[in-house]
Amino acid sequence: MAKIKVRNILFNILAIITVIAVLFVGFNLITGTKGYAVTSNSMADSFNRGDIVFSRKVDFNELKKGDVITVRVNESGYFTHRIVDIDSEKRTVTTKGDANNSVDPMPAEAEKIAGRMVYSIPFLGYISIVLGNSSHTNILLIIQIVTAALLIAANTIVSKKQKMRGDNNE
Repeated sequence: MAKIKVRNILFNILAIITVIAVLFVGFNLITGTKGYAVTSNSMADSFNRGDIVFSRKVDFNELKKGDVITVRVNESGYFTHRIVDIDSEKRTVTTKGDANNSVDPMPAEAEKIAGRMVYSIPFLGYISIVLGNSSHTNILLIIQIVTAALLIAANTIVSKKQKMRGDNNE
């Protein structure tokens, strides 16, 4: 019976994680779904600071009261709140964070709506928050870099331990 090496097990686990991450990224690219790190607790009833909200662009006419949408504030700033009112004539929506006491001060214009929320993942947004960018552009890249770094680190650690023990059999 062959001895299963810890190195092989760790490498296989991390390889599976990498494949899952690549499939996840591919799915989001194909469907046009983009991730945005949540930087406040204004939607605490639905998701929290540090989560990632994934939104997909939809036609303005498909939006309805109660939808959770992501809105572009400026080049790198976004927020995700719930629609509380729609003005079809002006093509604007009034939004409010679930945990906020009042509606947002300015209605969101149709052109600034990045998308309607499809799903969210807890805690994954902290990586982007720590690096100071909450927009989707860096999140997917960061996931890939972290996964690759974990693969390399695990392989290096296991190799060094084997050399220290004198176990160089592959």
